[in-house]
Formats: sequence, C-alpha cells, structure tokens
Amino acid sequence: MADWREKITSVSKTKGTSAPEGAKRAGLGCLGLIVAAISILTLLITIGLFKSGYGLMGVLTTAFLVVCIATTVLLLAPSKRNPL
Repeated sequence: MADWREKITSVSKTKGTSAPEGAKRAGLGCLGLIVAAISILTLLITIGLFKSGYGLMGVLTTAFLVVCIATTVLLLAPSKRNPL
C-alpha cells in the first residue's frame, strides 16, 4: 500500500511538465479501454441499423466504427519498444 502512496505522491508533485512513464501508460490504457467499449457499442448500433434497413446511417456509423477501432489499436499497441 505504501508503494501506491509513493506513486500517487510522485504523480501529484509533478508540475504538469512531465509525468512518470507508468502513469502515462496507465492513462493511455484506460483511454484505450474506453474507446474499445465505445467501439463495441458502435458495432452493435451498426448491426442494428443495417438490419432495420437504414443503409445510409449504417454506412456513416461504419465509418465511425473504423475510426474507433483504429484509435483503439493505436492507443493499446505500444509505440516504443523497450529493448531491455
């Protein structure tokens, strides 16, 4: 528990110019999971629109779905490989 307190105090002591790598990864991970949940809900909406016969709206939500999936992949895939 003390380890978590130390991490929280180290993040709260930053002046906004920098943050620990762990905090950055945790923040991007949470954002990626939220966008993934939005992608799943958008997929369900898209399927419902196509089944109901609303093709134009289905195409628009499909485009939004593709953007959401691409954003999720970019957020959850590590951009920098640590060679160690």
